[in-house]
Amino acid sequence: MANQLQPGQELLANQQITANNGRTFLIMQEDGNFVLYEVHKGRNIPVWASNTNGSGAVKAVMQGDGNLVVYKANGQAVWASGTDGNGGAYLTLQDDGNAVIYTNQGNALWDSGTWRHSRKLDFNPAVHGFLFRNNFVNNVANIPGYGQVQTQGRCGGMAFAALDYFLKGIPVPKYTGNLFNQEVPPDGHWLADYLYSRLMDSFLVPSSIKYIKWTVASDHSTVFGGKGVSRWTKEEEFPKLRSRIDSGKPVVLGMIDATNLGQIGSENHQVLAYGYEWHSKANIMKVFVYDNNTVGREVVLSSEPGNQHFDATNTDPWRGFFVVDYSQKNPPVFTTNPPAANAAVRYGQTIKVSHLMTGLTLHSHALNYGHEGSSGQQQVTCFRGADDNDLWRIKGPDGTDANYRINEVVQHGDVIRLEHVLTKRNLHSHSGHPSPVTGQQEVTCFGSEGQGDNNDNWRVEFEGGGQWTAQRRVRLVHQNTNHSLHSHLEHSHSDWTAGQQEVTGFGGRDDNDWWWLLEIR
Repeated sequence: MANQLQPGQELLANQQITANNGRTFLIMQEDGNFVLYEVHKGRNIPVWASNTNGSGAVKAVMQGDGNLVVYKANGQAVWASGTDGNGGAYLTLQDDGNAVIYTNQGNALWDSGTWRHSRKLDFNPAVHGFLFRNNFVNNVANIPGYGQVQTQGRCGGMAFAALDYFLKGIPVPKYTGNLFNQEVPPDGHWLADYLYSRLMDSFLVPSSIKYIKWTVASDHSTVFGGKGVSRWTKEEEFPKLRSRIDSGKPVVLGMIDATNLGQIGSENHQVLAYGYEWHSKANIMKVFVYDNNTVGREVVLSSEPGNQHFDATNTDPWRGFFVVDYSQKNPPVFTTNPPAANAAVRYGQTIKVSHLMTGLTLHSHALNYGHEGSSGQQQVTCFRGADDNDLWRIKGPDGTDANYRINEVVQHGDVIRLEHVLTKRNLHSHSGHPSPVTGQQEVTCFGSEGQGDNNDNWRVEFEGGGQWTAQRRVRLVHQNTNHSLHSHLEHSHSDWTAGQQEVTGFGGRDDNDWWWLLEIR
C-alpha cells in the first residue's frame, strides 16, 4: 500500500498511506473523518479532510470504477471524489504533499489541492558561498535617514558579493579560513576590501531603514506600530521573496533579531536566499539560504501557525526578515578556473600563484629595474588583476633537463625553478642588489629561453610538510640566500614596479612570505 490505494484497496479506522518522503499521510480516523496531514517539526497539521467526522464512517475505498468513497458501516456513502467511470484509476500521495487520483494513462482526475509551492535555484552554498565564516572585525556603516551603526562582521558584503559572483557565472574565490590567522582575509587583501565596500553598499539602500523601524517595532500588531515584524515578514516580505526567486534571482535578506537600537549592528544579519517552500493550506513557510556564518551548508528558515518567529537550522530563531534592495556589481576576478581543493601541483605544469595576505598575483613583464643599485634585470611584481603575465611553469633546479620529474607532485623541501611563460626567464634573486622601494633583496626574472643560473633555485616549504595541493599555503625560499619570496601592502613605484606591488626577498619570516595557488593549467 505504502503511498497508494490501488483499485479495490481500502483504509479502515486508523489505517493510513504515507508519502514516500514521510512528510504527508492520509488516514481514516476513528471519528469517521478522512484526513490528510502535513508533518512539520513533529506536529501533524491537517491540510485536507472529507469533513465526515461524527458521521459513523468506518472506511475509505478506492473503487474499481475509479471513485474514492468514504462509507459508513451500513454501506452508505458519506463522501466521494466523483471520479467514477474511470476503471483502473488509483490514488497516490505524492512527495509534494498532494493526494491525486490518476487514470492508468497518468491523467489527473482529482486532487486534494495540498501541494507545496516551491522553487530552488541552483545556488549551492558549498560551491557558490565563501569557504570562510564571517569572522571579520566590526565596521562602521551608515544607514540613510538614521546615521552610523557599528556592525559585527561583513555579512551584508558577503551576501552581496556571493550574489555578484553567482550572477556573473564566475566562481567565488576559494580561500578557506585555515589559511589566515583570523580565519578571514585581512584588511588590505583585495577580497576583504571588496567585501567591506559591498557591506557599505548593503546599507546605502532605501530598504536599510527597516533595520531601524523593525528593531524597535513589536513582533505582533499594535495600534500605533502597525502589523508588527511577524506579519510584515509573512504577509509582505515572504511573498516578495517568492516572486523574486520565481523570476530566477536569489534574494539578499535583512534578518532581524535586535530589539533595541544599540543592537542594530550586532544582532541583525544579512543572508542570501535562493529557494523557498510554501504550503498554503498549512501556512508553513520555509526559506533556503546561504548564511555566511555557516560554511558550505544549506540553512533553512521556517515558520508555521502559532510561531511568530522564523526558526533557523543553525542558530536561534529570528524575529523576521525583509528583502534588501540589491544592485549588481562586477566583482574582481583573478581566475575563472580555480583548482579543485585536492588538486596536486606537479612538475611541468603551468600555474598562477597569489600573495596570500593581499591576494595580488605574482607577475612579471618585459620592463627592467633601473633604480639605484639595481641589477637592471626584469621586474617582478604583484598585480591587481589577471593576464598571461601571471603564468609560471614549474621546472627542476638549475642544471636539470626539461623533463625532470615530469608530472610528479611537488613536495615540501623540493628545489624548483619557476619560468615566466611569456618572457621565458626564470624567477631569480641575488644578494647585493636592493629592491626598488623597501631596499630588501631584489627579485627579478633572469636568463634566456628558460636557461639561467643557480640563483633561479627556490625551495618549497609547507607547514607540516607533505605535498603541494591547492588549499595549502606555500613559502618559496631562495636557495642560495635563504630569503623568502615576499610582498607587502602599499609598497610600489610608478617606474620600478610599474605602479604595482613590490616583490622582494626577505631575510626574516612573517605572514607576508605566504603564497597561494590560484590556477593550474
